[in-house]
Amino acid sequence: MPSRPRCQLRRLTAAMAAALVLLTAGACSSDTPEAAPPTTTPPSTSTAAATPTPTDEVTTPEPEPTSTPFGGGPVLAVKIDHVAAAYPRAGIGSADIVYVDEVEYGLTRLVAVFSTTMPDSVGPVRSARPNDPTILANYGPVALAFSGTSGKTRPYLARGTQIDVDDGKGFSRDRSRPAPHNLFGDPRALLDRAGNSRPPQDIGFRYGPAPSGGTPATSIETRYPASRMSAEFDAASGTFEVLSNGRVEIDALTGDPVAPTTVVVQKVTMRPSENVTPDGSATPLAELVGSGEAIVLRDGRVWEGAWARAALEAPTLFTVDGEELTFAPGQTWVWFVSTDQTVAVQ
Repeated sequence: MPSRPRCQLRRLTAAMAAALVLLTAGACSSDTPEAAPPTTTPPSTSTAAATPTPTDEVTTPEPEPTSTPFGGGPVLAVKIDHVAAAYPRAGIGSADIVYVDEVEYGLTRLVAVFSTTMPDSVGPVRSARPNDPTILANYGPVALAFSGTSGKTRPYLARGTQIDVDDGKGFSRDRSRPAPHNLFGDPRALLDRAGNSRPPQDIGFRYGPAPSGGTPATSIETRYPASRMSAEFDAASGTFEVLSNGRVEIDALTGDPVAPTTVVVQKVTMRPSENVTPDGSATPLAELVGSGEAIVLRDGRVWEGAWARAALEAPTLFTVDGEELTFAPGQTWVWFVSTDQTVAVQ
């Protein structure tokens, strides 16, 4: 957990020592209170230093960052199928972040975000949904690859900042799988089509040493109306085994299980979107701007805190007791869960 700003003054001359002590006390008194609510910008780790006179011998050290956002090259986000017929999924072991999002009929789909590493293939790729532009709005103008979408979802995409990469060059069918669960994308070709997708802006995620507190926990499970997610922590590797509907998520490219280091449950209010199937099933629209409860698991412990996002372009910040909540370096899974949905942690 990041520490409070410290006022450090070195090599004080005897003549200035008393005055500098008073200046130091005044500067430290402006620290944010322990239980301050989450803000929409990352806390600063620097403090204002007094302007030295020619006779001062004061050295103000450079601030050391307490945490950093994830980064890498240009972002490619991919909408990935999450039903049994799409198993095993390809490329997700290389994702920086994987979002689990509820869609119509109580099913779920994934948004896998790649920046640090691009796999050779990713998929199966499926159609976009109304939440996708909101999920990506604070990344900046980044590429979103998908396979078509409904006319009622198009207006949501049109209002977003993402660069849409729909069917066409860079996609191919795996004829050994049943359609429509057999469309795969070449990430490099899809990024070329996007043209000017950028590295991610500060989305608010913070990575670093485990925060203080928390309680022991090694597993988590939640049930959507027609989908079930669970994760079990392995102390030896420091990673989670992710299960979708009881099946271990593996990367079809390597045959290895995906191995996130952090699992986040973001509790959100959901309401019906305008995307409604012919038989009346609406895609849930998650309210991802605002604030709510959050559950974060890493290193065999769990923290129950809060998330906050002030605007579409603003970072999503995670805090516990008003303090920044850090994630373990490595892959992160984020499950969007309705506020009335049960989450079991053990």
